[in-house]
Amino acid sequence: MNHDLFEVEILRASRLRLSQLIDTVNHELLFTIPENFNNNIIWQIGHCITSQQRHMYMRSGLPMHISQEFMETFKIGTSPGSWITRPDVHEVKHALLFTVEQLREDLKSGVFVRYKPFSLPIGIHISNHLQALQAAIFHEAEHSGIIFSYLKLLQK
Repeated sequence: MNHDLFEVEILRASRLRLSQLIDTVNHELLFTIPENFNNNIIWQIGHCITSQQRHMYMRSGLPMHISQEFMETFKIGTSPGSWITRPDVHEVKHALLFTVEQLREDLKSGVFVRYKPFSLPIGIHISNHLQALQAAIFHEAEHSGIIFSYLKLLQK
């Protein structure tokens, strides 16, 4: 297994866990914003998908595998308070797993050729698609921690 694909397996394992959460948690809880917070669980999940797509595909000059509307709903700086329509849980769940499988295929086929470097707010410089994938795993781990904290707060 090449290094890129190992990274995808880590991302896939994390996303399977989130997919299972979507399947087992009351859907209203997915949209409930815990007291003193700005976002909810479904925003956290959609945000992870959007960030990975933007940082890997958009910066590589490739089309993202999410709609413009999906991206606008979950990009950094948004929150459920800015939503015009409530996101579809099934669309989010589909994107959660589909984008990882598509990423695996795209890495195997070698579509990631160019990359427009950028720096993350935490001071890390990303200069290629593999670094973007590694950063996505870190980013999603942070948001997964937030998601499971939200869940504990909401299930009290």
